[in-house]
Amino acid sequence: MEILILGIILVALMAWASTRIKKSAAAAFEPETVVTPAFSIDKPEGMLHVLNGNPELEFEAYSKEFGKGMLSKMRLVRAEIKKLHLTGLKAKIAEIKQSGKIEDDRKEVIDGRTYHVIEIEEGGTKVPSRVKYKIGETSDAAYVLKIKALEEADESVFESLDVMLESFVVKNGGTAA
Repeated sequence: MEILILGIILVALMAWASTRIKKSAAAAFEPETVVTPAFSIDKPEGMLHVLNGNPELEFEAYSKEFGKGMLSKMRLVRAEIKKLHLTGLKAKIAEIKQSGKIEDDRKEVIDGRTYHVIEIEEGGTKVPSRVKYKIGETSDAAYVLKIKALEEADESVFESLDVMLESFVVKNGGTAA
C-alpha cells in the first residue's frame, strides 16, 4: 500500500513539474521588449530571445516555426543585432545593397537620430528570403538589426516583423549621424 501511495505522489509531482515546464516554455515565445544600455527592441509573439547565444551578437531571436518541404530544418524567421565600429559602416551598407535585389532603401529620423532602412530580396543560389535591415548610429558605434524571413512566410509574419523593425532604436549617448 505504501508503494502505491509513493507511486501516486511521484506521478503527481511529475505532472506538476511537466505543467510548469510547459508554461515556462510557452512564456518564452510571448511578446516582450528587450532593453539594453545601447538599444531597445520589441520581440513579437512566436519568437524566442536567445540568451547566452552567439557572443558576436548583441541580440539574437528566432521563430518557433520552421520552413516547409526542403526548408523544414530552417527557422521561418531569424533576427540579430550586431555592433559595428563606425569606420566599417559604409562598407557594411554597400555589402548589404549588393547581397540581393533592393526592395526598399531609405533613411528615417527618430528622435534626432538617422537610421538606414534597407530591404533585400534574396534568391538565386540562396534560399528565397526577405531580409530587412535597420542601422542606427551612436557617437562610437553602429548597431545593425537584420531580420531574415523565408519567402514562404505568411503576410501576418511580415507585418509582425515590420513592427519589430520599427521598434528598434539605439539609445546610448552620441549625436545623430
